Amino acid sequence: MAIESHSIRRKNVWVEDSRPLPHLPLETIGEILSRVPVKPLLRFRCVSKSWRSLISDPKFARAHLNVASASTDYTHHGLLLTSGFQNPKLKSCSVSSIMHGQSDSTAVDLDYPFEKTRERVWIEFNGSCNGLVYITVPDFMMYLWNPATRKSIKLPDIKLPNILYINTCGIGYDNCIDDYKVVVFLGVDVDTFIQERVEVYTLRTHSWRRIGDCPHSLHVTDSGKFVSGALHWPSLDSYWNIIVSLDLAKETYGEVLQPDYDRDNCLVSTVGVLSGCLCVLRHYNDCADVWVMKDYGIRESWTKLIAIPYLTPTTKLIAIPYLTPTTPTDNAYSVPLCILKNNEVLVGNEMHLVRYCPKDAEFSHPKIQNCFASFSAYPYIESLVSPDSNDGIQQQQQY
Repeated sequence: MAIESHSIRRKNVWVEDSRPLPHLPLETIGEILSRVPVKPLLRFRCVSKSWRSLISDPKFARAHLNVASASTDYTHHGLLLTSGFQNPKLKSCSVSSIMHGQSDSTAVDLDYPFEKTRERVWIEFNGSCNGLVYITVPDFMMYLWNPATRKSIKLPDIKLPNILYINTCGIGYDNCIDDYKVVVFLGVDVDTFIQERVEVYTLRTHSWRRIGDCPHSLHVTDSGKFVSGALHWPSLDSYWNIIVSLDLAKETYGEVLQPDYDRDNCLVSTVGVLSGCLCVLRHYNDCADVWVMKDYGIRESWTKLIAIPYLTPTTKLIAIPYLTPTTPTDNAYSVPLCILKNNEVLVGNEMHLVRYCPKDAEFSHPKIQNCFASFSAYPYIESLVSPDSNDGIQQQQQY
C-alpha cells in the first residue's frame, strides 16, 4: 500500500514530501519477508490483508524455513530451556545472541500446551523437526508444538490395551508426501509377555498405524535423530558399531556404519545432529570427541571435527562481561547444540551451557538473563510450520 505523503528531515527541519513510497510486487515483498524472524512476522500479519494472507500461506512457511535452515549464523535458531523433571517451567533464548557475543541474552517465558492442565508434570522432549517439537507428558499424552508461533496439537491416543511404556521415539519429515511423522517404539503386555510394537503417526491423517518391527535392539536413552529423511538410534547389538536408521518415506530399517575411531576405551557414545549432518559424541576420561558424517551414507566421509576437553579447576575460562566467572561442573557434555565456522562449539553439561573455542583452547560460560539456576537445553529452528495440517497459521487453536 503506497502512502501519498510522508515527512523527511532537511537541515534539522521536518517538511512534508508528497512523493509516494515505491510500490513493490507481492513476490518481492515475500522474498524480503522470508528473511525476517518469526516473532516480527507474526506482528506483520496486521499490516494488511495481503500481508496476512502471504504470511499465513504454507508455501511462504516453506520458503521461510528454507532460508532459516540455510542460515549459518543461527539467526533463526533457539534453545528450549527446562528447569527440571517435576513441575518444570519452559523458557527459550536466542542461539545467535549466545554464539555471537551479545550481552543481552535473555530467556523468554513460554506458554506451552499443557501448562494450565496439570499442576505437577514432567516433560520429555523427543526431538524437533523444522520447528515442530515433539513432547510427551504423563499418561502417554503427546503433543506437537511450535514454540515460535505458540501453536500446538494433541496427538490422538494410541488405541492399544496394556501399553507399559514408550521405549523410544522420534519425529521427522517425509519428503515424498510432504508430511511429518512421529514414530514410537512401545512396550506392550501381551499375555504376560512384553512385546515391542512400532507405531507411526502421520500429521495429515492425524492417526496412528503399525509398521514392521525393528530387527535391532536400540539404545533407548535418547530419541531418534532425524537426518536425510531417516531417524537414527545407536544399536545395542554390535557394541556400538552400527547406527540403526528408519527411512520415513519407505518405512524400512537400515544401518549406518560408524567411523574407524582413533581411540579405544570409549565410556559412552551419543548420536546427534550438527549443522544438518549426522554426528556422534564419544566420551573418554579426558575429553569428548565429535565426529560428523559429512556425506550421508558414506562411511569414509566420517570426520573427527573437534575434541572438547573436560573442565577442570585449572581449565582456562575467559573473562567476558556477559559470562559468569564460575567454572561449570565437569559433567559429561551433551551432543553439540551448534557450531560456528571456526569450530567454536556450544554444548550443555546438565547444569549450564559451555562454549569452547578450539583455536585458543578457551572455555566460556554464557550467562542468560531471566534463566534458571540449572537447566537442560534443546535446540530448535524457529519456523512458521504449522502443527495442524488442516488449518492456516491464523486459524490454529492455541492452548
